[in-house]
Amino acid sequence: MKKYIHFYTLLLWTLSFFKGFSTSQLPDLLIYKGDTIPIYANPLEQLYEKSSSRPNFFGSKHECTSTSCWRGYYAEWEIINNQIYLTGIFSCCDEHRETKADLKALFGEKCINGKVKAVWVTDTFISPQGKLLHYVHMGYDSIYEKELEFQFKEGKLLGIKSYDNSKSRTSIYKVDHKKLLKFIDRQINWSILPKNKGKIRVFVQFSANIYGLIDRAEVIRGYNKDFDKEAIRIVKSIPQWDILYSHGKFIRMNYIMPVTFNCENRHNKYH
Repeated sequence: MKKYIHFYTLLLWTLSFFKGFSTSQLPDLLIYKGDTIPIYANPLEQLYEKSSSRPNFFGSKHECTSTSCWRGYYAEWEIINNQIYLTGIFSCCDEHRETKADLKALFGEKCINGKVKAVWVTDTFISPQGKLLHYVHMGYDSIYEKELEFQFKEGKLLGIKSYDNSKSRTSIYKVDHKKLLKFIDRQINWSILPKNKGKIRVFVQFSANIYGLIDRAEVIRGYNKDFDKEAIRIVKSIPQWDILYSHGKFIRMNYIMPVTFNCENRHNKYH
């Protein structure tokens, strides 16, 4: 499984678009102690990663991919006596969602009683648990309240760890863009800015500390020193930003925010 991306750039003014129109990846499923849980891993891909081709699991009429299932299937796994087994490969197509691959035809004598001992699996699985705390478009990098980590070597379960991310907090200023824009507009100190016409936009890259206070900010696309300095001051004045934990540890995220100076508002009464 690829590692979590702990430091990435999120362009805030596109956040609403992606959140409204994107699709999360359909995860594989793991049966463990009678529970069926999602996993952020695709262990079947390990089996075919060194090959230029892989078998057609379902036949051409069932073969399809989508933004929610790039690999064209989802697999089901089960841990039995600390050994992981492949127990099913299912189609991602909506009209064929219950279609199951023939494991005996695919694996021959390695398939016993409908199960294939997955001795090729040397990997770490993450199972998201609880509430979604932070959504990341596509992939498996979204953050949940808790995580279970399963470690395997050559198909054997080495151990399980549990992580608590419940200290995470989401800023109202990221959730409510109107509130954020209103806050920025009211923070602008027009008395120290030169007179201009139209709109001026300054892009600021920033991050917050473990308390949600924005303590790092820099202009990545500016206008002039006066507007750039004011944009940084405004961003740093946001009283509370996101606090995010992954694997039970605080992670510092890097964001980009456009600060817009609408010069027509210079004489509005609340400035």
